[in-house]
Amino acid sequence: MNADACLEGLNEEQAEAVARVDGPLLILAGAGSGKTRVLTRRIAYMLSQGVQPWNILAVTFTNKAASEMRERVRELVGPDADRVTVSTFHSACVRILRRDIEVLGYKQNFTIYDTDDTSRLLRNLAKEANIDVKAFPVAKMRSVIDQAKVKLQDAAAYAASSRAAIGDPMIRIYRAYEEHLRVANAVDFNDLLNLTVRMFDEHPEVLERYRERYRYIMVDEYQDTNLAQYKLVKLLAGQHRNLAVVGDDDQSIYAFRGADIRNILDFERDFADAFVVRLERNYRSTAPILKAAHGVVQNNKGRMAKELWTSVDEGEKVELMIAADDTEEAGRVLRQVQRLRGEGYRYRDFAIIYRTNAASRPFEQAFVRARVPHILVGARKFYERREVRDMLAYLKLILNPTDNMAVLRVINVPARGIGAVALRGIQDQAQRDGSPLLAAASIWGQGKGRGRKGAKAFSELLEFARTQVNAISPGELVLLIAEKSGYLETLRAEDTPEAQARLENINELSRAVEDDVLEDGELHPLDRLQAFIDRASLSGQSDELPEGFDDEGAVTLLTAHLAKGLEYPVVFCVGMVEGGFPHHRARELEKDLEEERRLVYVAFTRAMKRLYLTRARRRLVMGMGFQTAEPSRFLAEIPDDVLGGDREPARPSWATQTGFSTSRFPSPTRRRPAAPAERPADLRTFTPEDPSEFQPGTRVMHPSFGLGEISRVEGAQQNLKLHIRFDRHGAKSVYARFAKLEVVLN
Repeated sequence: MNADACLEGLNEEQAEAVARVDGPLLILAGAGSGKTRVLTRRIAYMLSQGVQPWNILAVTFTNKAASEMRERVRELVGPDADRVTVSTFHSACVRILRRDIEVLGYKQNFTIYDTDDTSRLLRNLAKEANIDVKAFPVAKMRSVIDQAKVKLQDAAAYAASSRAAIGDPMIRIYRAYEEHLRVANAVDFNDLLNLTVRMFDEHPEVLERYRERYRYIMVDEYQDTNLAQYKLVKLLAGQHRNLAVVGDDDQSIYAFRGADIRNILDFERDFADAFVVRLERNYRSTAPILKAAHGVVQNNKGRMAKELWTSVDEGEKVELMIAADDTEEAGRVLRQVQRLRGEGYRYRDFAIIYRTNAASRPFEQAFVRARVPHILVGARKFYERREVRDMLAYLKLILNPTDNMAVLRVINVPARGIGAVALRGIQDQAQRDGSPLLAAASIWGQGKGRGRKGAKAFSELLEFARTQVNAISPGELVLLIAEKSGYLETLRAEDTPEAQARLENINELSRAVEDDVLEDGELHPLDRLQAFIDRASLSGQSDELPEGFDDEGAVTLLTAHLAKGLEYPVVFCVGMVEGGFPHHRARELEKDLEEERRLVYVAFTRAMKRLYLTRARRRLVMGMGFQTAEPSRFLAEIPDDVLGGDREPARPSWATQTGFSTSRFPSPTRRRPAAPAERPADLRTFTPEDPSEFQPGTRVMHPSFGLGEISRVEGAQQNLKLHIRFDRHGAKSVYARFAKLEVVLN
């Protein structure tokens, strides 16, 4: 392919990026600006200019992206493409280490440990060190080591860091982990990057050889690089400096994986002679969609100046849809999908994008009931998720104590010391007595021993839960089981993003059962609970109906993180409330809030023709009933002239703090605080261990509603319900065990 052919059909900025071969180059490629085309044409152009194919290294993040890039280069230049190294970071490092790792004391036939290998090793090391994996879960150990290695910290550096407290068991575990890998001649995924960086740092002769091999380096998705990847690229490009990085700081959304946006923001500092090309022409979305996305992301302080534009000025306004609750929100989305199908859209043209997987539940249910084909990307369907199935098994046992399959699922979940030997003892007891497993567990658990103690605790938990069916709501029953069983404690102790997502799913299940049983208000509580479980079971079966999709395809449901790189004619960005977009964990620090804006930007720019933003006015909060859901602050950042649809009924409390446009938000009448309540500096409180501390006249502090006084008390112990008149938010009723109240000291 000659040089002219390489530039054919490109716009001015794309052609400039392709034709600039030598020296450092930063290509700021906005969403939908044709960056993949630029990358592949650039490789073809370099080859047309006499660059040898084996001197080119192009790295990206996924095997799929590398494979697609390799194939497109092959279509352009033929067999020469096979001599260009197009690879992921990890694959490139494996190739380098297989040849040269011996200088670090490893053998070339090293083993690569995957996540399962690592987990098994950490479990064994914890056992040897007498560390209780219930108090310090394996997943947390793995997360701590991952986070340390992403920062290029070995065990010694971790021990010396501020993250390691005195007596931190991870210091011992990390050292033992490193020693095991060394003796076993093994590495983990992080080591592939870190050892390559270390080898280049400590052995300049090895680095020199690879610098001569890879004279021209290209890095895709540079905004997603972590510290090790950043150092690796700088080391390789340090001599010839022919480094082209492609990325978009506005799409940097993987900080939780170690990605550092400063790598792209500081590129011109690292390479003072860098040339910058901005690809701002968008070939995907309409002008209103681009203007809405820019309206949000431009409020970030940590970004490079750019604004996407399109030559197609017309397009529908971004439409805001406001519903009473998340069930109605899902119903409105469903009806709009069906309406647009009448205009010629197919199911495959629609995407439902949400912040977390837990938010998928009402939309799944709506589509299942309407028999609309749909697929979930990157997650099990709601009622198939492990923690949801575990909680449903507990509920089934409350209703049907003879359900042996439910017993087998959760008798040791979370771990109660009921291993294979103990389970055989319970099964033998059941066979002798001719009884179901749950009854046998109660009898067998009367003896001594860890397994028997666990069996007794399990049967007593279910017996107690059964007594609460008439006393508390079904949604509260879910949370009661999750708390009393130790399930929530286990997930909290794990303290990983995955564990947090599972906690959110349990909370969503409690909301789901609460929402669902409201329709059966005339039924006995047991019958209402049974009706919900029946519907959940049938939902699981119905999910399997749309197996072979026809040309219509299926509606796609996915998180904003997984939507990156994809595009759909119609996008519904749902859950646009405080705590959704932005996520509740990201509202304290400015850097986290800026990443949430970038996440919204990614979600918006997946839309090609139509973009809908949806939110609910209220949502169910366990222990407090339905509460007002504040509209997302990002809605106020969208220019008025591109936002249509429903009008906002109230001005959110944060609007006065930010200075954003609030023309769509008249004065509020009633609202729920979107952030923790203001706490007086001299306030002295304690958290009572005995619920009898909560008496009429007692002053209390609530995390959201602030200071108040108890006016009336109902129930006792686990069912203690408090009627409180809050100083700033009026009268509310809460359950003591869920409300996280503190008693104010006089």
